[in-house]
Amino acid sequence: APDLVWVGTGERNRRNSAGVGTGVYKTLDGGKTWSKMGLDNTGAIDAILIHPTNPDVVYVGALGTTWADSEDRGVYKTTDGGTTWRKILYVNPRTGVGDLVMDPSNPNHLIASMWEHRRWPWFFTSGGPGSGLHVTYDGGSMR
Repeated sequence: APDLVWVGTGERNRRNSAGVGTGVYKTLDGGKTWSKMGLDNTGAIDAILIHPTNPDVVYVGALGTTWADSEDRGVYKTTDGGTTWRKILYVNPRTGVGDLVMDPSNPNHLIASMWEHRRWPWFFTSGGPGSGLHVTYDGGSMR
């Protein structure tokens, strides 16, 4: 539906002036009205992917806050249009989603690039054992 738009807040740029987000929002009327759909503590949203044939299925890649360790990082999935969320990929409190892509020929095939990072006012770390690629072929189903 062309009137359905999702927006993730927070700045992906990890500079010391990066803005902190307040979660994800969605509009069903092309931007006339917006609803807050949760994930308030994720700090920064890197990617939002909507299933091509079922708009109630949405994936969100949360980069996380740059200033603290947080368990609110990772890939989240909703199957009810954002009413509820389930974290389907989590690495550690310093690793968030640097990018998230969906295979255009198979929407259950997702690739997440995870990036371990942390910023202090005087120092920045980037990379580490949490960084890497993660792949799912079943839409992140947890068994």
